[in-house]
Parts: sequence; C-alpha cells; structure tokens
Amino acid sequence: DGDGTMDCVDACPADSEKQTPGVCGCGQIDIDVDSDGTPDCIDKCDHWPQKIAPGVCGCDTADVDADGDGTMDCVDGCLGDPKSSPGVCGCGVPDVDSDGDGTMDCVDVCPNDPNKDVSTGFCGCGVSDVDTDGDGEPDNCDDGCDTDPNKIAPGLCGCGYPDVDLDLDGVVNCQDQCPADNLKTAPGDCGCGVPDTDVDGDGVSDCIDGCP
Repeated sequence: DGDGTMDCVDACPADSEKQTPGVCGCGQIDIDVDSDGTPDCIDKCDHWPQKIAPGVCGCDTADVDADGDGTMDCVDGCLGDPKSSPGVCGCGVPDVDSDGDGTMDCVDVCPNDPNKDVSTGFCGCGVSDVDTDGDGEPDNCDDGCDTDPNKIAPGLCGCGYPDVDLDLDGVVNCQDQCPADNLKTAPGDCGCGVPDTDVDGDGVSDCIDGCP
C-alpha cells in the first residue's frame, strides 16, 4: 500500500493510512469529529460531543429527567410533575379516583361516593337517591313514606293510609268514626246517620227517649 511499512508487519497492508486496524478497522479512518473520545465509526452522534447515541431525545438534545419521574424532559408532558402527561386532571393534579367509580376526583362532584359522580342527585353525596315506592321522591331525603307511593309524609293518618275525608266534614276518615256522616264524627247515642236530637230538651236523645 506504499505506506512505508512492509506488508509482513503491516496489519492493514492494503490501507496506506493505517498499519493497525485501530477502532474502526482497516480501510476506515479513526476520526473523531466532535472530539468526544469516541471515533465516528461507532459514534451514533458524531457531531454532538455530549452523546454517542441518540437516546430518547435524539443527538442534539440531552436526555435529562429534571423531575425524576423516569420520563425524559423532551417527551414529558408535565415537566416538574411526577406525571408524564396531563391525564384527566392536568399537570400538578394527580389522577386519583378515591371512590373507585371510574371518575377522577378532580371532576367527581362526590369523590367519596362510588354511586354518584357527575351530580349530587336529590339527596346529596353519600345518600342514596333510591325511590322504593316509585313516587318520584327519594326514600332517604324527601320521602317520609318510602313504601307508600301515594304519600311523601305521614300526614294525619300515617303512611299506608290516605288522608281522605269522604263526608267533607273536616275530619279525615281515619279519625272520623262516622266517615259517611258529615254531621257526626262519633256515633253518639243514635249512631252514625242519625242525629242525636233532643226535641223535648230532657237530656235524652229522641232515638232512645220513649217520650221524645
């Protein structure tokens, strides 16, 4: 190769630039353009002295993880935050679902109630909006008669009994001993439907007075 070294002692007899293979082998110059100590032939970033391989960020960007979350800054969507992407709640706010209902706390109006997420409902967080009797009033907060579909409060007669006044005398049937007699609320001497009249004023109702 005319390099002045006899072939018998020249490890690169066909390469006039080298007598030994060096790092890059015969036929290839051991040059280090970026002077980082790694020859270009094995330096994947031969023009960037800080790196010899692209890594995550490429040759011209350092693989730095400033917040220590294991994601390089160049691909970290939340620098300075243990999160690497905004997620549902955004950077700086953890994507936590305390009640396990599938809705993150940051957007869950009832973060500790697994049965409610986007609304507190009628009864509020932590209280079921169940309507057992189907009257449109939840059992636990608005319905005082949760098994009576016709009432939401006991009223005068209690749950399960209608507050009806058939004879329109102002006394509900459940308290009216003569529910079909609008003149009486108790049988009296003569019974329902018969007035306790005392024509002669002797203190004895006509219905039982032998001489009314």
